[in-house]
Order: sequence, then structure tokens, then C-alpha cells
Amino acid sequence: MTIKAFIFDLDGTLLNTIDDLRDSINVTMVRFGHSQIDTVQAKQFIGNGMRVLIQRCLPSDASEEHLQECLAFFLNEYKQRQMDKTAPYPGIKELLRALNRREIPIGVISNKKNANTQVIIDHYFNDIDFTFVSGEVDGIAPKPDPTLTKQCVAKMNLGFDEVLYVGDTKVDVATGHNAGLQAVGVTWGFRDRQELIDAGADYLIDTPDQLLKILENDAFFRCA
Repeated sequence: MTIKAFIFDLDGTLLNTIDDLRDSINVTMVRFGHSQIDTVQAKQFIGNGMRVLIQRCLPSDASEEHLQECLAFFLNEYKQRQMDKTAPYPGIKELLRALNRREIPIGVISNKKNANTQVIIDHYFNDIDFTFVSGEVDGIAPKPDPTLTKQCVAKMNLGFDEVLYVGDTKVDVATGHNAGLQAVGVTWGFRDRQELIDAGADYLIDTPDQLLKILENDAFFRCA
């Protein structure tokens, strides 16, 4: 297999967004009289889109109307603080710049709302050339649905066997596989190594620079 491109998840993969997400969640929970969550819980709840995130924070008997009310409030809160504490993980900018220098196409597919995704990418990676960037879009199911990932591969004009999907959760591994791609699990994000192994990640890496090793030889960091 010749690897010619990468598609990245955003939260927990390129950016450590956990503090801003947790803070926005907790302001929402306080506003509506619910229990706050800690960072460990936030890391477990994130990954399937904003609606599911808020649903996981609410009591199991919360109505759809209340869920929508909390979600709208949360999205407004997060919009205001989404760049307060967020930062790229160490080595991420260096990796993306190295891929740009090598003219390796890169994309981003996130379950964050598309408007948030575009603003955050422009803010933190304004010097990086991405072929395709998308967050959650109305009318398209969130990851692990492969629709947006397939659109990204098509934009790259490559075969599905030439692109790797890179992410930190079982949702990302499933997204890659559902799109016909092999998946790279990253261990610096929101979930642990065992989740990625159990999900069937094809590769595991512990630092961003190790992705370049996979380019050089796809036997590097391959799971048994």
C-alpha cells in the first residue's frame, strides 16, 4: 500500500479542546440545574457530535425539548470560549507543515459543528494548506458515518487504499473503516490505547512525528 494522504479528526487529535468544551458544558449544566462534569467524563462523552455530547450530560429522562434547549445554550457558550484554553498538541504544527512541504494532501473531518470547525481551523492553522475541512453538516449524519470522509477522499482525487484516517477514539477508527480507509489511532488524545486497539486501529502512534515514519514505511507502528 502506498500512502499518499491523511485525513485528521480535530478534537483530541490536532487540538486539545477539552478545557473549553468542559467549561462550556458546565456553564450549561449550572444554568439548567444539572450536575457538572469533570475532565475525565468530558473526554468520554465527546466524539459523537454536539447533540450526543449534551445528551450524555443530562439525566436519562430528559425530554427532547429540554435537550434542544440545553444544546442551543451550550453552542452559544462554546462559541464564546472555544479559543480560550484550546491549543494544538505538541508537534502537530510541525507535522502539518512537514506534510505541506512534501505536498501530501491533508484534510479534517470533525463532529464539531461546521461553523466552529472552520473558525478554529482558520485561527490555529491559518498557515496550513488543507485540501478539505468539514465539521458536522445539517442533513449529513455525524461520524462514524463515512459520507464526509468519502467526500474528502474524492476531493483529494485518490483511492481509498491511499489515504489514512487519523483520530483518537473508536468513532474515528470506525469512520475510517466505514469509508474504506485504514485508521491510525493516536494515544495523546481523549481516549486510551486499549480503546483504539479494541476498535481495530490499523496503526497506533504516540507522537505526531511518528506519522511521517508510516509514510516512509507502512510497516512502522502497524498493529499486529
